[in-house]
Parts: sequence; C-alpha cells; structure tokens
Amino acid sequence: RPLSVLMIDVDNFKAYNDTYGFLQGDRVIQLTARVLQKASIDLGGADAFVGHVGGDDFVLLSQLGREADLAAAVVEHFDGAIGEMYSDEDRQRGYIETTSRRGELQRFPLASISIGIATTERRFYNHHAQVIAVASEMKTFMKKTLGSSWAIDARSA
Repeated sequence: RPLSVLMIDVDNFKAYNDTYGFLQGDRVIQLTARVLQKASIDLGGADAFVGHVGGDDFVLLSQLGREADLAAAVVEHFDGAIGEMYSDEDRQRGYIETTSRRGELQRFPLASISIGIATTERRFYNHHAQVIAVASEMKTFMKKTLGSSWAIDARSA
C-alpha cells in the first residue's frame, strides 16, 4: 500500500551526551520523540506511526504525500526547541567545546536533525527492510550537511 518512511537521526548527539550527561541526553531523546509525535498527529494521517529505533534514531511512517510537510515540521519544531537544551554560553557560541581523550580541544555544532525519506511513489519494495534501507541511505546522505535537513529519495526502481 502507499507509504512514506522517514528515518530520523539527531546529529551531534554523542558530543551532547558526553558533555551534558545521560540525564540531559535522555531529555533530548524525549524532546525528539515529542516533536515527532506532534508532527505525526498534526500531519501524518490516521495511520501514522512513530517508533524509537534506539539511541538517537527514530522512524515515522505515514500516508504517501505527507512526507515533505512532516519533515519540514519536524525540522522547524526541533530547531526551535533544541537551543533550550544547551547552556547560554554554548547556545550563544553555536557549538560545544570538549576535550578529546588525547587532550585536544574539539568543537561540535549544536544538535540538529537529519531525515531520510523513502516512499512507494516511484519504487516497489518486496520487503519492509528494503524501504528502511533506502530511507536510512538518504538519512546518512543528509548527515553530511551542516544543520537540520531532509531529503526524499527520488530514484526509480
């Protein structure tokens, strides 16, 4: 049946978790879940589903044709809320400074969100793992860009 699969990942989450601790890291995961749930309820349609894959990875399933609006809403709401999870100093700088195990100072941008999207609009999938693989591939591609971003796979089978 027609379907959109959004694979979602929080960028720079490990640096955040290492700097602020597991409790604050859990709050970022909860924030991400709330953002996805709100988008799902508002825009996903009656059969929309949000799942926590694990760590900072999520999946959102929705009716075909809603994926662009969903992704745009997730990015907007995540970006609007994530700054509150940082200290004033880090938020103003726009990055976290941490010391590596080698004693080197490293800078990581504030957390952002990458979304890769696969749909049944242009491709037929024989198995659910295939559509997940395509959405994951798109997510990995989007992680190479700075800041929150999303992309829909437009390739044909």
